[in-house]
Amino acid sequence: MRPFPFPEAYGTAVASKIRDAYAFIAQNFEVGDEICIFGGAYTARKLSGLIDRIGLLEREQLGDFFKIWSALANGQHPTIPSGTRQTRIKCVGVRDTVDAVYKFPLTPIRDTLGITDPSLPASIDIALHALSLQENRDRFSPTLWEMPNGGWRDNQVWFPGSHCDVGGGYEKHDLSDLALFWMVGEIKSFINIDTSFIEKIAQPQPDPWGAAQPGNGYVELVDSLKRFIQPQTRLQGGAIKPGMVFHESILHAPTRLTRPQYMLTLYTLKQVFGTSWKPTIAPLNEFEQYCKDKWGKQSKRKTHRNHGIFDKVPESVTFESVSDLFP
Repeated sequence: MRPFPFPEAYGTAVASKIRDAYAFIAQNFEVGDEICIFGGAYTARKLSGLIDRIGLLEREQLGDFFKIWSALANGQHPTIPSGTRQTRIKCVGVRDTVDAVYKFPLTPIRDTLGITDPSLPASIDIALHALSLQENRDRFSPTLWEMPNGGWRDNQVWFPGSHCDVGGGYEKHDLSDLALFWMVGEIKSFINIDTSFIEKIAQPQPDPWGAAQPGNGYVELVDSLKRFIQPQTRLQGGAIKPGMVFHESILHAPTRLTRPQYMLTLYTLKQVFGTSWKPTIAPLNEFEQYCKDKWGKQSKRKTHRNHGIFDKVPESVTFESVSDLFP
C-alpha cells in the first residue's frame, strides 16, 4: 500500500481553505465593508493575492470561480466576468510566513495561482508581518514581502524566538505574547478587539520581558525529518539584513542559550554586521507599552475597554487559537 501522502494532502487542505475563505467573503461582502485577513500566513497571503488579482465575484458569478481557479493554477489568464467587484483590503496580518507548504517529497509549493509569494498586493492598505529571528530550519526560510519601492517598512518586524515562538505553539508562550501584543496594538484602532481577553491569556508568571529562552526548531525535530531538513539560521540564508526593523525585545533576549546549537543571537548579528552596528528598533505601540508595564503582574488589571463576549473563554487559549477569532 502506498504511504499516505501527507504533504500532498496538506497542500490540498490549504487550497481548500483559500477557496472557502474567498467564497465566504464574496458571498457576504457589502459596499462599505472593510476586509481584514489574519491567520495562517501562507493561506492569508494567498487569499489576499487572489482578491487583489480577480476581485470579488458577485453571488451569481461564483459558479465561474472554479474555472478561474483552474486557469490561475495552470498559469493561464482567466476570463473575469464583467461586474466583478474591485475592493481594497484594509489589513493583512501574518506571523512568520515560511516555505513550509510542501508537496511530496518536501518540495515547496510556491507562486501557486500565479500569485508570487513575496509580492505585496497593491490593494492592501496595511500589511503586518511578525518574523522569527531565531528559526533555524532551512525548509522554514521566511517569505518576506517585497515593498513596491524596494524599501523596508516597519510593518515587517523581527522578533526573538523560533517559528513557533512567534506564531504560537509552545505551552510556554512568553515570546508568542510579544508578537500577539504587537499585532493587537497595530489593529485595535480599526477593529473592536476585546483587549481584556488578550490580557487574560498572557503567559502566567513569565520570564522578564523579552528574556525567555527561544525554542530550537531544528533540535526539536524528530530524527526522521532531519533527512530532509537541514540546520540553517536566517542570517546564513540571507533573510536578515542590517537595515531591517527589529522588535525592542531583542535588546533583552538572552545571548547565552540553553540550546545554542545552530542558533543566532544579537551578539551573532553584531559579529557579522560589525560592532558599530545598532539594530533599527520599532517603537512600541500604545498597547504593547501597556502590556510591558503590566508584564508578569498578577494583580487585577485595568482593561482598555469593558468586558466583552470572550470573558468566559478558558485562560488556556494560546496565540495560535486566538487567530481563529479572525476569519
